[in-house]
Amino acid sequence: MKNAPSSKFVFSFLLSWALFGNVATTAASVKIKVPVTFVEALAPKDTTSSERFQKEYESAVAIGKTHSKNQLAKCGYEISEKLVFYDASDSIQALEQAKKSAGEGSWLLVGPRRSNHYLLFVKGAPDTPSVSLMASAKEVSTLGSLHLSMAPLNGEMAGVAVEKVKSLMGKNKASYLSVVSEDCVTCVDFAAEFDKSATKGGVKKLAEIKVVGESPDLEPVKKLIKQHSPKFVLLPNYSKVSAAVIHAVLPIAPETVFVGGDGWGDTKFGFVQNNENLDAAKGFTVRGFPPVAIGLTQFDLGKNILKDKIAPDLASGSALAIVRIFDGLAKFLCEAKPSDSKSFQASFKSKGKKQFSAPWGVSIYSLKSGNIVYSETRR
Repeated sequence: MKNAPSSKFVFSFLLSWALFGNVATTAASVKIKVPVTFVEALAPKDTTSSERFQKEYESAVAIGKTHSKNQLAKCGYEISEKLVFYDASDSIQALEQAKKSAGEGSWLLVGPRRSNHYLLFVKGAPDTPSVSLMASAKEVSTLGSLHLSMAPLNGEMAGVAVEKVKSLMGKNKASYLSVVSEDCVTCVDFAAEFDKSATKGGVKKLAEIKVVGESPDLEPVKKLIKQHSPKFVLLPNYSKVSAAVIHAVLPIAPETVFVGGDGWGDTKFGFVQNNENLDAAKGFTVRGFPPVAIGLTQFDLGKNILKDKIAPDLASGSALAIVRIFDGLAKFLCEAKPSDSKSFQASFKSKGKKQFSAPWGVSIYSLKSGNIVYSETRR
């Protein structure tokens, strides 16, 4: 027993082991916090949105964060999110909020869904990686690899819309009038892309008229409808303007088909759906998103959400895009392993598009009996 360690030595050893083990465990549990700011034109007083839409947005962020938390923790990360809402009528806020968020140190900015707002947003934070939920104007594709969108571009959606028109009425019978919100970047862009595809496809354009504001003067539109008798009217506008035009045209041209871009809303959000004045209207709209239940099946985080049976809390394309962003963010961080905002930016610039893009193709929704109903998806 001469060489047996003393009780004092044993105590010192156990104390050192306990202290070291505790430090090691603490070090393993320390996570890098990744600041992400979500900025959207969803102020409750805004007439083009609603409190319901804002609540769904908040719910989508909470669901996305909760369901990606474990995967991120295993890779040593934790999302620190901030939500900022502003009035859609004050578009300069998109630029100001981007500047502020970048100045506060956000690694990633999730920007406004409207193209004109997102283009301003990028100007406010040109060097901070950003992703728009729905921006689809052609200009978005020129912003570079630091600024992406979860939606297909207008050229893709317009091409699908033209093909759908031809299949419905034949290219020789398909003639159209365009009613375009000239104060909406993506609306003007979609109309131009539609014209290009229509010309290539032999679909005849009769006339175009520009309108301004959410409650435009529609008497000139009625005169053109009576003058040209188009087979269909192109409405590449947001839902409030589109609903107003449809309501004005129906009494004088009840057989007219209405064709929309990615702004009419869907079965729960927007002014076209469930509008009692539009029950007799018929047509279709193209969108960058399928119904949420279908979209969720196409990425890992979405599948987990479906398993937990909380998909009913998500109803819009914006919500679907938000949870897809969390899915992409978890995969991106675990693969790139950035340690700070600069390394995140560098990795995003070269590899961001892989995770922060839409996997859904272009979906077609029919307008009938006052409802916007999913029809098919084309890739």
